Amino acid sequence: MKNIGIVMRKELYRVFSDKKMIFGLFIMPALLVVGLFLLIAVIVSSMMADWEEHEPTVLIYQAPESFQEFMKEWKEPDSADRYQVEETLYHITWTQEAQSVEEGKEQIYSGSLDLLLEFPEEFDTRIETYTTGGDIPDVKTYYNPSEEYSDNAKGDFLAMLLEPYRKQLLKDRLGDLEQLEVFSIDKDNEHSVIQNDNKAQGKIFGAMIPYMITILLFAGAMSLGADSFAGEKERGTMAALLMTPVKRSAIVYGKLFALMILSGLSALVYGGAMIFAVPMLYQTLGKMTGQDLNFLPGQMFMMLVLIVTLVFLYVSLIALCSTFAKNTKEGSTFITPVYMAVMVIGMITMFKGEDTTALQYLIPLYGSTMALKNVFTFDVTVLGFILAALSNLGTGALLAWITSRLFHSEKIMLNA
Repeated sequence: MKNIGIVMRKELYRVFSDKKMIFGLFIMPALLVVGLFLLIAVIVSSMMADWEEHEPTVLIYQAPESFQEFMKEWKEPDSADRYQVEETLYHITWTQEAQSVEEGKEQIYSGSLDLLLEFPEEFDTRIETYTTGGDIPDVKTYYNPSEEYSDNAKGDFLAMLLEPYRKQLLKDRLGDLEQLEVFSIDKDNEHSVIQNDNKAQGKIFGAMIPYMITILLFAGAMSLGADSFAGEKERGTMAALLMTPVKRSAIVYGKLFALMILSGLSALVYGGAMIFAVPMLYQTLGKMTGQDLNFLPGQMFMMLVLIVTLVFLYVSLIALCSTFAKNTKEGSTFITPVYMAVMVIGMITMFKGEDTTALQYLIPLYGSTMALKNVFTFDVTVLGFILAALSNLGTGALLAWITSRLFHSEKIMLNA
C-alpha cells in the first residue's frame, strides 16, 4: 500500500502543480455546464417568445360573404388586414384574382406567406341549396410544414376560425346542433390531465442530459488517462519507473487511484454544476409551460453516485487502451473507438423507451446511461440504480486487474 501511495502522490502532484490542468479539470467543466444550460434556457425561451410574437400572414381566395361577415367579429378597428383572435394577430389579405393563388403558393414555399385558403366558387349558394346526397363544398388550404410559422398558422387558424365557422353554418342549417351531439367528452371535466409534471418535463431532459454527461465525462478522463500511461512511455519515464523496486501492480493501482481521484473530483464539479444549473433550467421552462418542476434531492444523490462510478469505469477503460500505446498520439487513437462507442450508446438511450429491466442496468456503459436517463424521468428504481452503480464498479475493477497483468509484459510496456 505504501508504494501505491507513492505512485498516487506522484501523479497527483504532476496535475496539481500545473495551473492549466487545474483549470481544465476543475474550473472549465463548471463554466461549461452552467454556460451550456444557460444557453439552452435562453434559446428555448427565445424560440417560444418568437413563436408568440409572430403575426401570421394569411391569403384568402374567393372568400364567401358569410365568412367575411363571420370574420368581422375579430377585425381590428381602423385596419384593413389585422384580425385579433385571442392572443394571435393575423394579417389577412382577401383576393378574387386566380393569379394570386399561384403567387401565394410561391410565397408559402419561400416562407413569406404562412397560409393560403381557397374557397370554391358560389360557396354560400351551394351551402344554402344543399340537399341530402349533394356535393359538399371543399375548402382547400396550402401551407409549408417545413416552416414553423406556417405549420402553426394552419393548425391555429383551422381550430380557432374555420371550425367555429363550420359549426355556425351547421347551426344556421339545422337550428340546433345539440341534435347532432350524442355525447360530449370532458365538457365539464377540468381535471382530465393526470400527470406528474416533473416526469412529463423530465422526458425532454432524460433524452438530452445523460448523453451530454457521458460525453463530457469521457472527454475529461481521456486526456488524463492517455497522458498518465502512454505519455509516460513517450517521455521515457515509464521504463525508469518499471526499473524501481516497486511491484508493477502497485504502479498500475497507484496511477488508477490518482486518476480516479482526479476524474472523481472533476465529476463532482460536473455534478455540482448540474445540481446548480438543472433546477435553474427547470424553473425557466416551468414558467413557460405553467408547470411546477423540481429536481429533487434523491435525484441529485443518484446522479452524483452514477457519475462518480461511471468515471471509475471510464478511467479503467482508458488506462487499458493507453497501456497498449507507445505514445500519447497513439493512445488517443486507441481510445477514439471507445469514445465513439460511448457516443453511440448515448444516442441509443436517447430514443430508448422507458421500460428497462434489471439485467439491462448491469450492461456496462449502457446500463449506467439508462439509469441516468431514468433518474430525470423518475423511472429509475432503487434496484436499478444499485445495479448500474455496481456494474460500473465491477467492470472498472476487472479492467484495472487486466491492466495490472499487462504491466508484466515487457513487450507491451517497453515496446520491445
